[in-house]
Amino acid sequence: MSLNLKKYRKIKGWSQFELAEKAEISEQTVNSIEGLRLWPSDKTLAKLANVLEVEMYRLFVPQTLAMQSETISELKHAVVKTVETLVHDTLQDWERQ
Repeated sequence: MSLNLKKYRKIKGWSQFELAEKAEISEQTVNSIEGLRLWPSDKTLAKLANVLEVEMYRLFVPQTLAMQSETISELKHAVVKTVETLVHDTLQDWERQ
């Protein structure tokens, strides 16, 4: 995650300070996330993804994984479908009880 955050920050040409300012978090938070000393909250992740203009899941795709956008899209669709199925099945189980 930290490598992806740094990669997308560098693509924008921003320093850690600039990213922090735009995401309305501290520069120390950005530094700690990139330095693997802090795992960000969901709220912080959402802010970072938003200002970097990337979908949040892209911050978690391993750098060494050479996936084309079509493959990533298929993976995203499969995850969404799995979650939808789990929610549906759980709700049906609750209704039966």
